Amino acid sequence: MIKSKKFIRHLTIALLISMSMVTISGTGKKFSRSAYGTGDVLTQSTRNAIYENIQANEGTHFRKICRDMDRKAGVVQYHISILEKKGLVKSIQNGRYKCFFVTTKGRDPTRLFEKKDELTFEQKSMREKVIAATKRETPRKIISYLSKNPNSSHQDIAEICAVTPQAITFHCQRLQGLALIHSYKVGRQKFYVLTESVTQIIPYLSL
Repeated sequence: MIKSKKFIRHLTIALLISMSMVTISGTGKKFSRSAYGTGDVLTQSTRNAIYENIQANEGTHFRKICRDMDRKAGVVQYHISILEKKGLVKSIQNGRYKCFFVTTKGRDPTRLFEKKDELTFEQKSMREKVIAATKRETPRKIISYLSKNPNSSHQDIAEICAVTPQAITFHCQRLQGLALIHSYKVGRQKFYVLTESVTQIIPYLSL
């Protein structure tokens, strides 16, 4: 009977602590993210600020987060590693950079529906891949130009991007390796077009 009473008391305390995490402490403040199933991970102010920075800047890279937050690399790395381990943040390698995205795990359920929410998992993954690839200026110009001008020639793209044909060869080969564009030849001229999977998610991008 005594053990039973102790169990009930401990259970009551646990429930009270759990309920306290979702109360509002002051006018205008948001519910604790513990209510969203993220535990205490986002209650730490710096970590939460890093999370919100990534959420507001899809595909942002590590150094930019450090600059935006005015924090040392070691501090940012520590908090990002925790966010990644808890599944709240994920990254895509983009050359020398890692591009970061928030996952749906820590998403506020009261958040308004966004257009990108209607995409399938595969389409969301492709969208993130394009965002990561277009963080650099020339790849962004190539993808943007091909979205409006499919089947453009190598020379046309070089002129639009204001870089050498050799530079376009480098960037286009990389984009082809990521399955973002296709190329084909007509005579001696090479032409480029977006892959079908990229074309489908263009309306969900800001290029």
